[in-house]
Amino acid sequence: MRLILILFSLILFASCAKPPEDEMDEAIDIALTYLSSNKCAAAIDVLEDVGRDTDNAIYLQVLASAYACKAGFSEVVFLSSEFSKIQTGAATFMKSLTTITYSSETEADSAEYLALREGLDILLNVDSAQPSQAARELKYGTRKAGDMGVQALLLSITQLGKFLHFYGNVDSLGNKGAGAASVDEQSATPSTCFVEYTYANAIAFLGLGGAGVCNDLGTDDGHPNMLFAPAGDLVITKRRMCEGLMLVTNIIDILDNLTLPAGSDLADLNTVAASINVLKTAIIAADPALETLITTTSQSTCETLVSGAAEFDNLQYIYALLFEVGLP
Repeated sequence: MRLILILFSLILFASCAKPPEDEMDEAIDIALTYLSSNKCAAAIDVLEDVGRDTDNAIYLQVLASAYACKAGFSEVVFLSSEFSKIQTGAATFMKSLTTITYSSETEADSAEYLALREGLDILLNVDSAQPSQAARELKYGTRKAGDMGVQALLLSITQLGKFLHFYGNVDSLGNKGAGAASVDEQSATPSTCFVEYTYANAIAFLGLGGAGVCNDLGTDDGHPNMLFAPAGDLVITKRRMCEGLMLVTNIIDILDNLTLPAGSDLADLNTVAASINVLKTAIIAADPALETLITTTSQSTCETLVSGAAEFDNLQYIYALLFEVGLP
């Protein structure tokens, strides 16, 4: 009798269980309800509980939004009150990003930074060794991939603003190296460069003065959270440097391969693509060996490459030519 009851219970449970696609749709609906009330953690929990579905573009977008919500980011607020702060010229784009309200950062790898990075990774890293808008279109179709691309673009721009604001040590106006010397991350002499350069080509270029305040290349010029020694710190620094570069390369990839709505505010970002591509072309012209890194869109690939001395030197050179010039 006991065995019969157990079998009956199992049959009853199986007959009442929802098909996986229904569970996924229900989880998405519940998560959207949570997000409408800014209940970010609850939205993440219900979506993660059903298991990540990399074949479902809508699921990935909602999950990315949930992590962005956890980071305190709202796409609606960004577009309505922050987007207008972005300047699209090559000489002004990076500086303008540091003045966005969401860009304010006071510690390395903050909870907000990590949550936004998780949301961005969800959109970018879908069954492709090298994230690309073309790969997303092939997998999800033009419309869904387009929606994902726009969302990834907004998160990338916001995350780049955070990166530039913190490691560029800017003040409230976006001036590099002008951050307060009294904050925990900075010593008595605030950093004026992203890193303490050791590669001869990067040092020679910066010594010419074309990168603004990053020019004397003495002790303590580099950000204290981008140390090259000891070895453990160098591993973290390489990861962080790759994160910054991958934000730029993915922004380029999305803008180069996505048609933004004509007449919309987003269409202004096409100018950003042209501006960044000018810097990209100049970087490759300065040293063709830099092309591998400047065209890489994968964080893991970047970290693997720069584990070798030659590519780490190249990464330093790219930072001098891209970030120090872009945020002089």
